[in-house]
Amino acid sequence: MRPLLVATGLALAGSAWAQSGKLPADAVDGFHAALKRKDTGAALSHLDRGLVVFEFGTMDATVEAYALSHLPSDIDMAAVSDWKLQARRLGGSGNERWVLSTYRVTGKLPNGREIDQVTLETAIVRRVGDSFRIVHLHWSSDKSDFQSWAQAQQQRPAP
Repeated sequence: MRPLLVATGLALAGSAWAQSGKLPADAVDGFHAALKRKDTGAALSHLDRGLVVFEFGTMDATVEAYALSHLPSDIDMAAVSDWKLQARRLGGSGNERWVLSTYRVTGKLPNGREIDQVTLETAIVRRVGDSFRIVHLHWSSDKSDFQSWAQAQQQRPAP
């Protein structure tokens, strides 16, 4: 069932691919907002076809791999947590830019465990036409127990 949902999401994202942000940070913020809304198509619309994700010690080498593995868990996490931006730095020039963000993430996991951590995010974005799309994401956390939980979610069987 998950592959069918992802394929549908990728198809919808293809028609909505132009939704990505006009500014580098817009792509990142739009992606997070789509995760929070549980909107797979909108989340994918902020991602470049050449996406590579490094997430808590694992890698998704393509946007399709990310959509099939980490994206569902990232949506689940966004639904039960609040990400408050603490700091952000932007850089780069031309068509390649970077957005470094620090978030305070709070909430409660489905098992009742409290979430209170700092998550660091590196996003590299690329201009495509008149908007930016994310080509690389790298997340890490100050809590090793959360990293273990995230990796366990990666290992769960598809519904």
